[in-house]
Amino acid sequence: MNTDIQVVDTTPDAENSQMELVAKMAAQVLSTHYPDHIWMVGWAPGRTLIIKNMAISDGRYGFTIDAAKAASISELEKAVVYGGGELLERCGVKRGAWDGEFMTLQSLN
Repeated sequence: MNTDIQVVDTTPDAENSQMELVAKMAAQVLSTHYPDHIWMVGWAPGRTLIIKNMAISDGRYGFTIDAAKAASISELEKAVVYGGGELLERCGVKRGAWDGEFMTLQSLN
C-alpha cells in the first residue's frame, strides 16, 4: 500500500511538533482501516484533531477528537477508527475500502 501523507509547514512550537506526529499517526490508522478513502487530518490549538473525508459531497463534514484527553496512543487510535467508521456509516457506506464513488450524508431524521 502506497500512502501519500503530506504535511503543510507549521509554526515550530512544541504543540505543533507533537500534533504533526499525532496527525500522521491518525492518517496512517485511517488509511489502514479504510483504504483508498481521501482523509484530511489536521489539528487546531489545544491538541484537537480535525478529520474529514474529502469524498463526501461538499467536503465540510468530519469529526474532531480531543487528543489531550486520550489516556494512551491505543485509546486515541480507537477513537480515530471509531470516528472514521461512524462518518462512513452516516453516508450509508460500509466500513472498509473506498469504491471510488463520492458520498453524501444520509438524512438523520
